[in-house]
Amino acid sequence: MLGIQLISKVRPAEEYTYWVAKRGYTRDTIRGGASDWDVSRPFSSYLRLLYKLLVHPIRFFELLPKVPDPRAPGLFLAFSSILAALTWLFGGGLYPALMALLLPLPLSLLIAGLYHLASWGGRYGYVVSWRVLAYPFGYLLPLTAVPVVRWLASAYVGAVLLAVGLAVVKEVTFGRAFLSSLVITGLLLFAVYPILSG
Repeated sequence: MLGIQLISKVRPAEEYTYWVAKRGYTRDTIRGGASDWDVSRPFSSYLRLLYKLLVHPIRFFELLPKVPDPRAPGLFLAFSSILAALTWLFGGGLYPALMALLLPLPLSLLIAGLYHLASWGGRYGYVVSWRVLAYPFGYLLPLTAVPVVRWLASAYVGAVLLAVGLAVVKEVTFGRAFLSSLVITGLLLFAVYPILSG
């Protein structure tokens, strides 16, 4: 009798784990996966993810949870916006700092739409395309306050890191991902050049 009660108590958890795993979630993606920002340790997680993204970008995007959950990347962008606002406050003044604080999240949603269209026919939907963009874009934000570095970092993030991310996550060919990322990055840099150089 006791054995039957124990089995009945364990079974709902097993069924829950089965259905959650079947939807693409794992224990890591529920908590925040290996390539997801950990809210409980913001600075150490920020530096750890930056290291992985710069040193092992393919591995970073392989481990990126392919789930349509915007919480971790959204909070990461908010955290990166605060850092960008601080750098712009010292480098450009109050108005650019406010723009760096308020614009990144809506801007990332628009830019992710361009990259999603460029990887049309690949796996996963728009939110996963936005997740691919959110981390490199977040790391780029504080660097936009540094005059020469902003252009080099933007070209590297937009043309190289996002091409790797699209190829790995969306499973499109690297040539297609690189070419489309290069074109989108070029157009975006052309559009923001008068603003950032003025």
